[in-house]
Amino acid sequence: MSEAETESKSLAIEQLGKSIPAALEGIEIHGTSIHDATGETVWMSTSMLGPDDYALMLDALDCFALEPLRSVYERDLESGRGKLIFPIRDPRGMGRGAVMLEINRRTLGGRASEKALKPAFAVVLKRLAMCLADGKQPQEPSAHETLGKSLTLYVQQLLKLRSSGRTRRYEVLLRSNDEGDPSIEAPKAVLDRADADEAKGELDRRILGELCRWLARHHDELEKDPATFSINLSAGALRDGKFVEYALELLRKARLSPRLLGFEIRESLCRRYPAEAESFVKAAEKAGCQVVLDDFTFHSDVLPLLRYRAVRLLKIDAQLTVKALSDKVAQAQVVAISQASKVLGAHCVAKRIESAVARQWLSAIGVDFAQGFLLEGPLPLKELASLKLRGSERTAS
Repeated sequence: MSEAETESKSLAIEQLGKSIPAALEGIEIHGTSIHDATGETVWMSTSMLGPDDYALMLDALDCFALEPLRSVYERDLESGRGKLIFPIRDPRGMGRGAVMLEINRRTLGGRASEKALKPAFAVVLKRLAMCLADGKQPQEPSAHETLGKSLTLYVQQLLKLRSSGRTRRYEVLLRSNDEGDPSIEAPKAVLDRADADEAKGELDRRILGELCRWLARHHDELEKDPATFSINLSAGALRDGKFVEYALELLRKARLSPRLLGFEIRESLCRRYPAEAESFVKAAEKAGCQVVLDDFTFHSDVLPLLRYRAVRLLKIDAQLTVKALSDKVAQAQVVAISQASKVLGAHCVAKRIESAVARQWLSAIGVDFAQGFLLEGPLPLKELASLKLRGSERTAS
């Protein structure tokens, strides 16, 4: 886009932003801001936006991406004010950004969701979607991004121990097409090469390319049945300072929301490469992608990462959950992780859970999800759509 086109686009967005009070006549509006699909501000009527507003916008974008029928996100403030966030969606339903309003709630006059239906405001949102669209079509990943005949992507669903929300969460697993049971054994030699000192994240890029191709083909199903997919990050990808930028470019080309994608980072890698881990989490947060800390034990070396809002899921080290029913120290660690996740506004997952006794205890202490081969075995990614993203909300009952 040329400099003149960029300037024209910015002017159009500014004019639309200034037209919002008239489109919502009767509502006392104290501030307006327009944000793109990553949450970044592209225009605002005041200079009063702060870190809390940015965090609120990210929460709203999460909600809109995972609940495609939702028309507004609300937050009450002190002194009778409130924040209203309206999604900006193109005709296909793809999220292009959002409008945030700070209003006097006494002047709202009815439900906030009704305001999104007002013809004048609906026109503003439609025109903003056109301004924020990049105009590019999804592109097929290049040859080096495909996995080839020897490897296949599988997915395993995390099952809810406590029912909450509609979003399905899947871990993306790499499996070999060689003889043996591909649902259980990962190709160890391939994964070891991805963690080697000379590795630069090539495998992760191939996995990500294959996943984005699948997500782009099944955009409509994902709109109806919200889901997130997390890939396991290798040491090579963690050390690659441009990996998140590469992932974001793939998502952009495929017209996919960053909210669909998560990165699972092992606690051991975070301890081995602390600077790289923090830099990666920062980049993921800015991009709008989620981060999962895997094999989590509450080690003091990784606690600083918990300050980042991108860290949405803590996967408890399987050795802890296996030992927790018979060892008091392990039990205390699991309880501490569960409680800490609540304070942080995150979720926690117990892995390798295969017994009813373990599920009942974990549910009682507040663990949100369970993952185990006997609970929900992995299945090839290509089969997921035929099952309509597993049909309905699944719980580990």
